[in-house]
Amino acid sequence: MASGKDIVLTAFKSGLGAQAALTALVALLLLSVPGTPPPLYVSLGGFAMAGLLLAARRLSAFLKVFVSVYGIGYLVLALAKQAALLALLPAPVADLLPPDFAATGAVVFAGIVLAMSRLAPIRAITRIADPYFESRDAPIQEIGMFRFLGRAEGEIGRRLVALSIFITFAQVALQLRLNFWHRDLFNALQEQQADVFWYQLVGVFLPLATLWVILGMLDVFVDASLQIRWRTWLTRSLYERWLAGGTHYRIPYTGEDADNPDQRIQSDVNMFIKQTMMLSIRLLSQAATLVSFMIILWGLSRDFVLPLFGTVVPGFLVWFVIGYAVVGTWLAHIIGRPLIGLDFQQERAEADFRFSLARSRIYSEQIALLRGERAETIQLSNLFSSIVENYVSIIYRRLKLGGFTFSYTQLSVVFPYILAAPAYFAKAITLGQFRQTGDAFTGVQSSLSFFIQSYDVIAAYKANTDRLASFDHAMTRAESLGRGGHGLVYGNDTRDDVTVRDLVLSLPDGREIVRIGSLTLPKGRATLVTGPSGSGKSTLFRAMAGIWPFGQGRIDVPPDQSAMLLPQRPYLPLGSLRSAVVYPNTAGRFSDAAIREVLVATQLFHLADCLDEVDAWDRCLSGGEQQRLAMARAILAQPAWLFLDEATAALDEPSEAHLYEMLRARLPDTTIVSIGHRSTLLRHHDHRIDLTPSASRRFSIRDRGTPLSASSS
Repeated sequence: MASGKDIVLTAFKSGLGAQAALTALVALLLLSVPGTPPPLYVSLGGFAMAGLLLAARRLSAFLKVFVSVYGIGYLVLALAKQAALLALLPAPVADLLPPDFAATGAVVFAGIVLAMSRLAPIRAITRIADPYFESRDAPIQEIGMFRFLGRAEGEIGRRLVALSIFITFAQVALQLRLNFWHRDLFNALQEQQADVFWYQLVGVFLPLATLWVILGMLDVFVDASLQIRWRTWLTRSLYERWLAGGTHYRIPYTGEDADNPDQRIQSDVNMFIKQTMMLSIRLLSQAATLVSFMIILWGLSRDFVLPLFGTVVPGFLVWFVIGYAVVGTWLAHIIGRPLIGLDFQQERAEADFRFSLARSRIYSEQIALLRGERAETIQLSNLFSSIVENYVSIIYRRLKLGGFTFSYTQLSVVFPYILAAPAYFAKAITLGQFRQTGDAFTGVQSSLSFFIQSYDVIAAYKANTDRLASFDHAMTRAESLGRGGHGLVYGNDTRDDVTVRDLVLSLPDGREIVRIGSLTLPKGRATLVTGPSGSGKSTLFRAMAGIWPFGQGRIDVPPDQSAMLLPQRPYLPLGSLRSAVVYPNTAGRFSDAAIREVLVATQLFHLADCLDEVDAWDRCLSGGEQQRLAMARAILAQPAWLFLDEATAALDEPSEAHLYEMLRARLPDTTIVSIGHRSTLLRHHDHRIDLTPSASRRFSIRDRGTPLSASSS
């Protein structure tokens, strides 16, 4: 007979099809084994499990793990029971095995998973979860726990989920075995059998309790390890996708509900993973408990006599607890349903308040100069009032739900004893069976009441899942905008110049602002783009950079040529001055001597010895100093194309002239294209083009220099 370890390894290494074939083979062997065969339903359950495994091959990667583990659970339990029947196991070990129906319970659980996989909320959850469990990325290097379980991160994740399910399955089996232990212990007390009593305490309870402690500690370790691995992978996946290709820039233009992406990536991901593991594993535990104890309860109340009426109602306690739980679940849903919307709104209100606090910190200088503290205080007060108002609504709703839940739970404690007491006093059942009835009733009722007890958690989970799903949808929309879905076509059908043909740029509402028939920005020349405010100069730059999604036409840029765009207010990342100067390159790419040299060249002498200082440089440096630092970046990067969007507006004219002369001298092979309003910029450029308004309020190109080729439509 194959060992449990061999069965697990076989199932892990092979697909669900191979596991189904193995399960069917075992079921056939159980039917044909000579001597003492297991119950018929256990043998036939193997064929049902094989069919479920085959049906699960198209299932979600996350849910496949559950079905596969159930299949392994059936194999282990069925073979262990058969070994016990054939006296191949020591008596103490055989006594610890759960009842026969535990093996067929695994078949029922697999069927439940398949049925639930069709529900829309479950599909929404698996769409978020599956990418991790399907991932073939290398294992996360900074997390060593359980890295030995696979060669890919998704493989490790699947096996950790499987291990967690196995632990839960074992805990339910122990709970089931303890139910029978209670029966035997109290029967020994009733019959005053001291030897049996002490055997139940020492020979049965002590091993079960030890195993329970070991499984509990292992469960905590496995669960925490899976959560940190999953969170690391999913968080990185989301922020890399969010930052890739300008997606973060385009999301506000999608019209999707994707506010506060920082919260969704940091907080919502963390809560989603914790709640997914807690609810899925807990639901598994409750389902296993439900099936197991329902069978026990049916056996105990097979010939139940209804008190006061004397009528025999087979399985009355089962029907009673099902009805009690169904009514309770329906009432809990009616009372608790508003929590879903309230929790969603609470997350948004908290995020808006946190974002406003962050903006007040970032723009503290402007607020102080404008004496805007009172206005900021009023805004923060209004935002926090929304938090308080919504949370008060949550408190009252939870109070109503909690009052119902507590009443429901307390009433369920006494019902089984009230119903079973007449049979006990009539000596139709033993004290042990009386106690077993109460435990089984409580187990079934608790399992059926899972949604009642967890409704507020489920409501928060639903809101959390919706936020992640809407964020994913918004990124998908933003990515489609980046692929030119609105008519803009980007190509490399040019050798040296940047060319524009039949270009129409629009605002997000569809209103056209710029129309250009053809335009060529020749390589090696310095071109100045002028025009009134709102004429679309910056939008034209964004379109050339490939991040503006709204418009039509074609833009061609030279292949394999680098470009850099310096805006009026440069971005300074958190960290050291060195990182701020070399951005977007990494700090180790340039030597200290090279960085100091460009700081001196851009007249930032006082910063040359501060490369390793860490500060909020966007607040420490003036607007002019920030623009000088951006020029230092350009000198280090040596781009083939340099787009300056009023990048010297905060400087005085002599400083501006010095920087342009330095750029022309130090970047002789770089093509410079500038946006500006000052007339003093003209002498630093070879050519000038204007954006001029037309009668239709659109702006078009007017060529003011040669040999620049430009014509308006």
